[in-house]
Amino acid sequence: MTTTVPKRFEPFVVPGGLKGQLSQLPLPEILQHLRLAQATGILTLVSGGARKALYIKDGRVVFASSNLPNDRLGEILLREGKITVEEYEDSIKAISKGKRQGKVLVEMGALSPKDLWEGVQFQVKEIVYSTFQWDEGQFHFEESTLPEKERITVDLDLLDLILVGIRRVDAGGPLQTRYPDGDLLLERLTGPPPAALEPYELHVLNLVDGERSVLEICRESEIGDNETLKVLYALLCTGVARVKGKKVYTLDQDFVPEDSLHSVAGSFNQMYGYVFRYMVREVGPIAENVLEKYLGGLRESRKDVFATVRLQKDGTIDSTILERNMNRFPEEQRRGLLVDGLNELLYAELLAVKRTLGAEHEAAIVKALKDR
Repeated sequence: MTTTVPKRFEPFVVPGGLKGQLSQLPLPEILQHLRLAQATGILTLVSGGARKALYIKDGRVVFASSNLPNDRLGEILLREGKITVEEYEDSIKAISKGKRQGKVLVEMGALSPKDLWEGVQFQVKEIVYSTFQWDEGQFHFEESTLPEKERITVDLDLLDLILVGIRRVDAGGPLQTRYPDGDLLLERLTGPPPAALEPYELHVLNLVDGERSVLEICRESEIGDNETLKVLYALLCTGVARVKGKKVYTLDQDFVPEDSLHSVAGSFNQMYGYVFRYMVREVGPIAENVLEKYLGGLRESRKDVFATVRLQKDGTIDSTILERNMNRFPEEQRRGLLVDGLNELLYAELLAVKRTLGAEHEAAIVKALKDR
């Protein structure tokens, strides 16, 4: 693209646009980038046999197309009760070469011109929203002038489309992999919130103050963890909120009185073992899989500490591997890096407890750890 792209977009840049997999660069983040760049061109999305295209002008959607019969204007008008089955069938028969179904329906008196324009806008929105349900697929945005064959166009704000599109996605589904980590601090951008936010979304936004972590926002939110995390993801995607940094916890200071790497690892292993036993008592053997999943995430994001580290049968991690990883760094940096990484794992495990069992169980574990 001719505009500057964020660093995470760089692997997807191709001549004249962007191209890649939706599993690697999700649709909401693509649309927000095109909005901010005030891009003009066609975003093509393909998943299985479905192929949809969003026509974007100056960062706003002006049209959308789909190869699926259910996305045709006549099908949508029929489904929404705007026309009858008889009117739909008569309009199909009356379509002549070069004449569209919408025009035929107006000529038949089945639709008013106002109904037709509103119907096209509804059709475009539904095509856009449907693509938010895709977990897999390819995207290709190509900067270009738009074809002028579409006589009925719309003018839709991508921010509003992103908010509604994310609302329609299951909060407990694959979208969870995109939710912000529990230890992140979020802050609001200056200015009034978007008018498109629902009251419950404003409730979550009002908890974003630059001081609360994502975990603490979830704790104070009235709509449950997954729905809160989904709202936070939407706020981040639309630029209403942004990541300020990570929450600095002092919990490790209560448990790490000694300076040796072995002592540090031993102190945290006591806590990991306690969390593991608590989880096993509540959910059984699946606890190991749940906690290993969260450790696996840190193996990727914190390779400096957790490279090749696995959860052991008692829920602890091998201190020998940790020390070996730390030995690659100057001695004066080792303890700080280790404590920081082990603290991240502890709070990842607490987040796992909260998502699996509920906030009251997380609170019980934190209290037990502090009282030990």
